[in-house]
Amino acid sequence: MAVKQKKTSHWDASTQRHLPFSQIRENIILMKDSSARIVMRCSTVNFLLKSTEEQDAIIMSFQRFLNALDFPVQIMVRSSKLDIDGYLNSLKEKAVAQKNSLLQNQTYEYIEYLKKLVEVAQIMKKEFYIVVPFDEVEDRSVKDSSIVGMFRNFWQSINNSNDLLKVKSQIRNFGNTKKGVFQRVNSVKTSLENIWIRATELDKSELVKFLSEYYNPSLNNYTPLKTDAESYNLIN
Repeated sequence: MAVKQKKTSHWDASTQRHLPFSQIRENIILMKDSSARIVMRCSTVNFLLKSTEEQDAIIMSFQRFLNALDFPVQIMVRSSKLDIDGYLNSLKEKAVAQKNSLLQNQTYEYIEYLKKLVEVAQIMKKEFYIVVPFDEVEDRSVKDSSIVGMFRNFWQSINNSNDLLKVKSQIRNFGNTKKGVFQRVNSVKTSLENIWIRATELDKSELVKFLSEYYNPSLNNYTPLKTDAESYNLIN
């Protein structure tokens, strides 16, 4: 049993070496280069149902939002298979409690119809996110975008001898990092409200699920994930 635990720990360590982030603290992703990220889920606006004047106002507001940014942001659109398990389970409970045999059979047939519909039609849901970064070294993103920066990041990813020192430094400087990244987050939130879009930060458990599915796309909505702090060495 002890040998098995040792192998699992070794595998976890080798995997974490190649990830660009080192830990998650208070809903903030701390990267190995000492920068930080906050991921926000955004609500949607049905643009096509708006009048021409409203559409023009939304476009102009979004343009002003982009022009007002003095820092980079990442806009992500993720597509995933629609998960209706919760709805199907509620229908099954109603079918079991149904006294009328005809209605009960119709409910079971409806459940099977929905299962086949989702499977055959491959119904997908889209989620929209904005990733807000913060780095005390403002030109770090420019450096890392160069070829030299790419090779530097690669060698740093396979050489984790200084990881412990970096993590300790991140903990000491966490107060300044948190203040800086939340100033940017509040600015983005305010600007998006002008386009009727509400942005909310992902909490710790949501971040774990988000990152797990991002780095392992084979995970789906039916895969249970442990999100307690004791299950992940990267979460503090």
